[in-house]
Amino acid sequence: MNIVIIRSYFLLFSLLLLINGCSSLLYYPDNKNRFFDPKAVGYAPENIFFTDVAERKLHGWWFPAQKTPAKATIVFFHGNAENLTSHFLQLAWISADSYNLFIFDYPGFGRSEGKPTPRSCLESGHAAVDWVNKHKAEDGPIIIYGQSMGGIIALRTAIDKKAETNLRLVVADSTFDSFQRIARVKLSHHWLTWPMQPLSYVLWSDRWVPEKLESLSPVPVLVIHGQKDRTVEPIFGDMLYEKLVEPKAFWRIPEGRHTDVFWGHEYKYRSKFLAFIDSLEQ
Repeated sequence: MNIVIIRSYFLLFSLLLLINGCSSLLYYPDNKNRFFDPKAVGYAPENIFFTDVAERKLHGWWFPAQKTPAKATIVFFHGNAENLTSHFLQLAWISADSYNLFIFDYPGFGRSEGKPTPRSCLESGHAAVDWVNKHKAEDGPIIIYGQSMGGIIALRTAIDKKAETNLRLVVADSTFDSFQRIARVKLSHHWLTWPMQPLSYVLWSDRWVPEKLESLSPVPVLVIHGQKDRTVEPIFGDMLYEKLVEPKAFWRIPEGRHTDVFWGHEYKYRSKFLAFIDSLEQ
């Protein structure tokens, strides 16, 4: 086999690895399976249907605060896989206190129409916040909580909707603020794709990511990142925090892995999170 053919096979194989690797950073929606039944664990959320600017019909679950009056509403931007039926448990526990929870699916996830793209996911985030502003404004301020891939959408939504929203807090949990940067880091992990790092700036667009993170001030931002996170490495939390200005806080979870802040660690971060929110009222 001559050197030209060998190089062609090598290039093809490398590109396949690149495409598969980058896809894993974005979307794995599931619109067929219901992973967990909230009623089986004591929750009875209300089905909410709303539309975005592109007239896509989107679906969400509303978990009302069990202690009234509600102190705030948390709008939860979940991660890049499956649908809300596998993500709601990350924060449903907070509805046992004085906080509403609204979790929604991006286009193509669960019962939401359309296909997920950076733009369509952002438009669904705008629509979710708009729905809460319109229908639940009497329930107090809004907390925008973004987890994993949902964080990049949540941060941009918070920036875009800050002026028209009673926004108390933004949470960036196990997340990043640039598709191009995380793609480059992932490519650097393997000798075969290491030379292809510059392609991350060609294949991915950062048009819909959060810019001017400092503009979130004076809204507080809480960054949470497990120091043993192998999905979104801790360096991304560090870079995100450095771009923010006060008021800001950083929880580095020493034994934390990806998105496990409220499920491991003897649940101690649940009470710490509630105390942190309450402190913002002072």
